[in-house]
This record gives sequence, C-alpha cells and structure tokens, in this order.
Amino acid sequence: MLSVILDDTRDPARNLALDEALARAAAYRSAVGHGPRTLVRRSPSGRPVAGRFASARPRPAHSALGGAVAGLPVLRVWQCSPSVLVGRFQDVARAVDLAACARDGVEVVRRATGGGAVCFGPGTLAFTLVQRPGRRVPLEELVFAAVEGLGVPRGPLRAGRAVQAARLLTRTACLVHVAVQVGPGGACPTGDAAGDAAGDAAGRPTLADFGPAMTMDAVRAAVLGAVVDAFGVARTRRPDALESSVRDHLHAVRYGDLAWHLTGAPGDGASMSGSRAAGEGEHSASAARTDG
Repeated sequence: MLSVILDDTRDPARNLALDEALARAAAYRSAVGHGPRTLVRRSPSGRPVAGRFASARPRPAHSALGGAVAGLPVLRVWQCSPSVLVGRFQDVARAVDLAACARDGVEVVRRATGGGAVCFGPGTLAFTLVQRPGRRVPLEELVFAAVEGLGVPRGPLRAGRAVQAARLLTRTACLVHVAVQVGPGGACPTGDAAGDAAGDAAGRPTLADFGPAMTMDAVRAAVLGAVVDAFGVARTRRPDALESSVRDHLHAVRYGDLAWHLTGAPGDGASMSGSRAAGEGEHSASAARTDG
C-alpha cells in the first residue's frame, strides 16, 4: 500500500531531512524483521551517544514503528522557501554564487541525492518517492505522463529541463526526487536579482513555456493520480514516530549543520551504508552556475 505523507513544512533542510529519514527508517524496519536490533545515534566523532531511534524489541506489523502499514512505499509532495538544493557531490563554490544567494535571501542546502543544483521558488513543486529496490515504479516517467496529460508535449518537455530528477539507492530503499518548474517564479525566486546568481540558468524554462498555463494544484493532482494508479491503493498519513525521530536526528547532526551544506562532510559519519547517489537527467538550476 502506498502511503502519502502529509507534512506542510517549507523549510528546505527539514524537507530533505524527512526524505532521507523515510529511507533510513526502512533500513531499521528491515533490521527489526531479522531480529532484535537498534540504530544508535552517534556523535560527529562517531562515538555512540545516549538515545536511540526506537527500542530494539520487534513490533507487530500494525504498529507505528514496524511492518508494511508504516513502511514503504511512501510518497511526498512538497515545496520550499526560496532556496538552491545542490547535489550530494557538488562543489558549492563552483555551482552556486554564494554571495548573490546571501544577498537575495536564497538558502543553499545540500541533499542526499546526486545530480546538479535545483532552484526552488513559488513555482516549484517537488515529489519524493521512496520504495524498495526490488520494485522500482518510475516516478519521473509518471510525472512526464501526468504533465503530458495536461497538454504539455513530452518531447520538448524532456529537452527543456523543466522536470529534473535524482535518486539515492541503498540496500533497503530507493529514494527518487523529481522537481517540476510549474510556472514563473520557480526558476528565479527572487526576480531579476537572482539572475546575478544564476548565470545561464536565469532563463530556466517552466511548464508554461511548453504548453497551456496550469496551476500548481492541477499538476499536483495529476501526478498524485498517476502514482496512486501505479500502486493501486493509497492512504494518507503523517510521519510516524520512527520517521519523525530519524528526521529530527538527521536535522540535528547533518541538515542543520552549515558544514554539511558547504562541504558535504557528514555531520555524524552515519551516511547510509551501501548507498549510491546519482542524478537522472538533472542539470544546474537557477541561482546556480553550470559546473566546469
């Protein structure tokens, strides 16, 4: 069963912390399924510290912390305040004009997925799908199909970079980000001033450049319908206790840490074991210069 996560935050760091928490929670649930085990919080030096994400005792499938009811797959639809989300392995000094972003009030945050920088503004809509590696529903293709159904031709849409995707693959979960620039304001959230920070990305296209004008609500509903149809059944819920705990921990040691955003150095040395980040057709976005 697909779970559609309800969370209204516009804070980019907390959005990214929740996305990674959804994937990391899957690792915990997988471990519980193979016997008693805990995920221990660690300090920046790697030493265990007091507190655990949840107790080591396995829980029944219907509880808030375990089983298929609270597990994967999960889908989120979210937005951010004006910000640039850089890829996991990008050099921020090359990808982003930090001085211009600071001047214009554009936050610069680093995500766990690979690929290039993506600029978020009022016209940007993001979708996150976390699922088990064995079943890979192609979120990006579903987004293309949904937008095509609203009157935007798929060919120009693919070439125009109004839809960007990236992923994080681990042994227990596959996390996919897809950002859609729906209308004006998504490419340059601070107007002409952002163009100084954006370089060639100041003219990043939006869906409105390829077809009829459409609202954020129309795109959200079309994509939600396509994803729900792919899984057959869905329910809405808030992040459960485990997901919320992992999110808060990740924000404390990583996404709330300026060093992580500027250098990519893990805040606690607890990056997801066996993970691989990659971009899928993702390019530099506004408020970002093209690398190289």
